[in-house]
Amino acid sequence: MVALSYAERAKATLSAGLWAYVEGGSETEAALRRNRQALDELALIPRLLADVSQVDPSTSFLGSRLALPLLLAPVGSLHRLHDDGIDGLGEAANRSGIAWSAGSALPNAATLEVSGKGAAFYQIYIEGDADWLDLQCRNAIGRGYRGVIITADAPVFPARRRDLETGNHASGRQQDGTSVFRKTFTWGRLAALIKSNQNIPIILKGVQDPRDAVRALEVGVAAIYLSNHGGRQFDQGCGIAELIAPVAEALGGRIPLIVDGGFHSGADVLKALALGADIVGLGRACLYPFAAEGSAGLSAFLSNLGEQIRTNMTLLGAPRLADLRNLSVRKSPIGAERSA
Repeated sequence: MVALSYAERAKATLSAGLWAYVEGGSETEAALRRNRQALDELALIPRLLADVSQVDPSTSFLGSRLALPLLLAPVGSLHRLHDDGIDGLGEAANRSGIAWSAGSALPNAATLEVSGKGAAFYQIYIEGDADWLDLQCRNAIGRGYRGVIITADAPVFPARRRDLETGNHASGRQQDGTSVFRKTFTWGRLAALIKSNQNIPIILKGVQDPRDAVRALEVGVAAIYLSNHGGRQFDQGCGIAELIAPVAEALGGRIPLIVDGGFHSGADVLKALALGADIVGLGRACLYPFAAEGSAGLSAFLSNLGEQIRTNMTLLGAPRLADLRNLSVRKSPIGAERSA
């Protein structure tokens, strides 16, 4: 896979601590391995005799037209991976016509002006009370972000072996692990946030159970973000691809479904869409080229990924993204070639 071709160059570029941060998961790294294994064990069955002379992978997402059904997922310590920083990442996403996000853990994300820089979303860890959160959301929209991603799956930080071994604290987390506000953020607080910010699209990130997806829909979120934090939070969960179909079925197409967790190739993206996802988030897959070659490397990777998506849509007999939902998806174990 092209993403992995950048991995060795990224490893050579980064310090041991930063490489551990990029590659590592929590505790035994079971969730990290399962993310990749779950994708490797899925197979799509092509359809024949469709007119695939013109393949179109574009889509709409929360009012934005995207050339590809992709989102650059929020990543901490991006500024430490390459001097191009979040500005360079946004430029690469905008050139590629995809959505992107800036996390509140980054030093300048809250003050970054993103108007005219494509479909940008602001990701927030809960570090304050209701007034603080309202202000964060409104400031984000004022700076041109199209919506806000609330990360709800990190009430505490688990042990991350590789970080401990290297003494790395790249995420900038507090000595005691997390803010008390994360531990007291409940469904009631989410509902109040949405009620007081009705004109702001709010996305809930970290959903894994279909029951939580339905409850989030009922309180008024604009989209569901299915994620296990790249295997960096709860270690003994499912591979994220196993959860796409049940969550998508529970939502019934009423709001968009984003998913991330181990996606590296165009075929990976199409598997997620065939199972019912609308947008695929890319984390580590984009960090490799970004760390190795900055914004230019990320742009090259995204261009190649787009070609992979178009080629595989052609081979599958699916000229439009909607046609992927008509494909049969089978579990066909072959053994994961890569664990992360």
